[in-house]
Amino acid sequence: MKNYERYLKATPEEYDKKTIMSYFCRIPSDRKIMPMISEIRNKKILDVGLGTGYYSRILMKNNTVVGVDQNPHLCRLPIKLYQGDATELTKLVKDEKFDIVFSTWTTEYLNYEQLSAFFAESKKVLKNNGQIITTVISRYGLGFIYITLAKILRGISKYNYRKKQVIEKLKEAGFDDIKIIKLNSWLYFPWAYMAIAE
Repeated sequence: MKNYERYLKATPEEYDKKTIMSYFCRIPSDRKIMPMISEIRNKKILDVGLGTGYYSRILMKNNTVVGVDQNPHLCRLPIKLYQGDATELTKLVKDEKFDIVFSTWTTEYLNYEQLSAFFAESKKVLKNNGQIITTVISRYGLGFIYITLAKILRGISKYNYRKKQVIEKLKEAGFDDIKIIKLNSWLYFPWAYMAIAE
């Protein structure tokens, strides 16, 4: 995942440092994400791009969690970790199968081809009737501003997608029951959405 390597020398504390975008966008999004993941029970979950394990801390209370990240040093949780990215899941986990592939704020690092590969790889490592749960930055509102500023001010390649594009790519990967949930920012401006598919 291009530009994700900038975290190679980051500490967990540096990685989790709150920015203005955290307060305007991610923290409001958690009002929907946290209650939803708190309800998940007795599942084997692959958290792709888990960073420090912000959401895995919640998930691991009632589930078995395995992590994938290019920078596994960021996660200090007592879980199995694979070093790698979202496009090579079968290579990393081999024959392991999961009830859920969970991935938040990772698709913004994936170009269109990598997004397709991530969805296809997720389908391969899921059990029958398994689910993918992932967030995607919107092409509109604060999502557009966030991606644009990342490119202009910080020189970071990031990507955002229309819901139609994501649904199309999920269907190509073999998912058919697809739900889209809005994740609005502060003052309810469009920012991102969650795709849940099986």
